[in-house]
Amino acid sequence: MKEFRRAGRKGFAVLALFACLESACTMAQGGGETLPSLEREAHKAMGQGDLKKARDLDLRALSLAPDDVELLNNLAVVEDRLGEEDKALRTLKRASSQSPGDARILLNLARIELKLGREGEAFRTAGKIVSMDRWPDGFRTLMGKIDIDLARYEEAHVYLHEALERHPDNPLVHTYLGIVHFRLGERAEAEKNFRDALSHHPSPKLRRSLLMLLSDPEKVLGPSQPRSIPRKEISHGGEEGRP
Repeated sequence: MKEFRRAGRKGFAVLALFACLESACTMAQGGGETLPSLEREAHKAMGQGDLKKARDLDLRALSLAPDDVELLNNLAVVEDRLGEEDKALRTLKRASSQSPGDARILLNLARIELKLGREGEAFRTAGKIVSMDRWPDGFRTLMGKIDIDLARYEEAHVYLHEALERHPDNPLVHTYLGIVHFRLGERAEAEKNFRDALSHHPSPKLRRSLLMLLSDPEKVLGPSQPRSIPRKEISHGGEEGRP
């Protein structure tokens, strides 16, 4: 009986050891923080506008799960909002190497590439999403902006009209579409788009841009150009949530 009790105590000790080891694997070194708690706190900090704290928490979470694509994406968003676009680009490329077919990662990667003035790279990255059955939120709007920057105004017109059909109250879509109409020499349509954008409560920064576009569009966008080719009737079949 004594031997059985000793064996039992030894067994419980082994189980307790395994439990401690398992727990340690999901805790930050020295902090006793679990991965879920770090993620929750990072989201909370971001929601409160404390981006540096959110970045610190995301990095601590990644020390526990270095290849977690969700964490990498979250970190890239924070880095971008902090103005650290180069870091965000590296983070997203790391995430993309872990999950090459993740449309959301590709979309964010294309956004950062476009923001850094790498229009060609952004176009190629976003192009990987086109053949997917479902497009991520914001894809049509991003493609419209990429095509504007590449002077592909006909393609931009199609993407942005499709985005507008799905989200008629989005001021950014109205703004981009106004830029396309202005570039194509359709000034009346452009002015209507800019006024419609103003009516949908844009952010203060976008509102300032819209007021400038309405008062002196040439100063902001340069001279418009007349339409030289007929508008192509193209329909994109991918589903999408937000623009």
